[in-house]
Amino acid sequence: MLQPARLHFRDFSPADLFVVAHAMGDARLTAFYGLDTAHSDARAIAQEQLDWYSSVASEGSGWWQAVLLDGAVIAAVGIYDHDDEADSADLGYWLLPDHWGHGWMDQALRQWLPAAFAQMGLHSVVAYVEPENAASTRLLGRLGFCHEGLLRDCSKRDGQYLSLQRYSLLASELPGL
Repeated sequence: MLQPARLHFRDFSPADLFVVAHAMGDARLTAFYGLDTAHSDARAIAQEQLDWYSSVASEGSGWWQAVLLDGAVIAAVGIYDHDDEADSADLGYWLLPDHWGHGWMDQALRQWLPAAFAQMGLHSVVAYVEPENAASTRLLGRLGFCHEGLLRDCSKRDGQYLSLQRYSLLASELPGL
């Protein structure tokens, strides 16, 4: 169920280190996040994430924002790996597990995606989801993303190959959000 609009967005700041460390230290959240790091300490991982969010923004290759519910950070939404030639970028997001099942990420992406398309001048956004991540699969379907297919053994994590489902949303499909 979609909640009344209580979500707000802002760029991440160094003050968000604690909440990002809390997120990156939760195995339920990072199971499907695609985190690629040499660190094992949640605080070091969080600092690496904050540095990356800042880096992609300064390079113009992405844009990540904190999602706030009643003033507290509960999630992150972002686009990255901007492809200038195709005017496309990848979509990423995470939500603190205490807030799962309440429709917050659905609302966050409905509110934020139009701004992301405008901010980055995008024609399309692509999301890659592990087949086992049923919650993200359902979320993207509700948002009108088109399932384009399964990329078999296309990535590696912890020495194991994994397959990813590819979804996309075109700028012309935004009004349907």
